[in-house]
Amino acid sequence: MKPITKWGLWQSRWSTAWWSLSIVAFVILIMVFYPTFKNQAADLEKTFSSMPEATLQLLGGSAGFFSPIGYLNSQVFYLTLPMLLGILAISLGSKLIAREEQDGTIETLLARPITRSRLLTGKALTGIIILLVVTLVGLAATIISVKLVSLDVSSVDILVATLSCFLLALSFGAIAFMLSSLGRARALSLGVTSAIAIGGYIISSLADTVKWLETPGKLFPFYYYRPEAILNGTYHWLDMIILAAITIVCGVVSWLAFRKRDIY
Repeated sequence: MKPITKWGLWQSRWSTAWWSLSIVAFVILIMVFYPTFKNQAADLEKTFSSMPEATLQLLGGSAGFFSPIGYLNSQVFYLTLPMLLGILAISLGSKLIAREEQDGTIETLLARPITRSRLLTGKALTGIIILLVVTLVGLAATIISVKLVSLDVSSVDILVATLSCFLLALSFGAIAFMLSSLGRARALSLGVTSAIAIGGYIISSLADTVKWLETPGKLFPFYYYRPEAILNGTYHWLDMIILAAITIVCGVVSWLAFRKRDIY
């Protein structure tokens, strides 16, 4: 299991580095403009207040988009980090097993003295570690940027919000990993999981405005992601437990399916 994980991490070392650099660049680029917006906050808030409620919800639903917490929530934690980490997680989850099958190398791996369970676990750990590394880089970039532009936001709250974002992205990756373990093509795994991520974002964001969307919204991981509340010091631990539970359930299904299916 360890050799598989180490080899996977070595293979992905450059892509991990590029993802880390990208997330740092995005966060810094967003945060460096805050002092400019801060000086015009009153006028900008008036402009935003005239926008439809549904549009505001899609942007994070913040009461004050240009307050320190409102800006950090809408620009970093509601859009940028979930988008980047979600794309990374879905990509990893859909290719860790599927790429081996498409390249015809999985038979060679299974011909070695290793069980399917250990192979699957090694691949899963590879994805989790890569996602965690990029998340930690994003966390560091966010905290440093917040300090540099003098935003009055607690580092502890940023840490917990980032943890919640990591669990959200991990759940997307777990869904993609499960679909690929079931024998679905990588393209289908990517498409279905991306639809769940995007659809969940839209439905869950609009659930407070369109009440009938609240019930179906609970079926999507994004419904349990509440960064603005966390940045305000309200920690929804149950929501994070649910996101972790989704990942665990998908992992168990992946294990049960992969050890029984034919490899060709």
